[in-house]
Amino acid sequence: MSEIVMTRVDARLVHGQVAGRWIKLLHADRVVIVEDEVANDDFQVEMFNLVAPPGIEIDCLTVEQGIERWNKDKFGEGKTIILFKYPQTADKAWRAGLKYSALNVAQVPMAKGRTRVYNTVHLTEEEREMFKALVAEGVNVYIQAVPEDTKMPIVDAISKMH
Repeated sequence: MSEIVMTRVDARLVHGQVAGRWIKLLHADRVVIVEDEVANDDFQVEMFNLVAPPGIEIDCLTVEQGIERWNKDKFGEGKTIILFKYPQTADKAWRAGLKYSALNVAQVPMAKGRTRVYNTVHLTEEEREMFKALVAEGVNVYIQAVPEDTKMPIVDAISKMH
């Protein structure tokens, strides 16, 4: 059973902050990307494996594959970072049985229907309610882009919108 050292929503997935900072800080050996569109795109899978720091295993799984692996052996041995590209995928995986205790919401880009709740986090009303529901179910959902940032509970960021 792997030790899950971070579960994160970040539209960029594996990039400088994750590859250069979080992996080192958390001593992770593996990154598991759970996102259907990535897992089903050979080019993206290859790209993420090319940008992985030396010695770091990157697994790109569909939600279904992620749930299967989670149920089988909690992603194997070592220390694992789980990444989702979209808030909806994090919620879908949780509802399907991938039970994480905390969720770092780091980067959700601006798009039609989304409102800024923090510098790098823009959410729809549906996404705000989804995160509130996860918090109500005991998940520590917070915003923290880089290690130096103070963790901000998502409900605090959402409440400051009004």
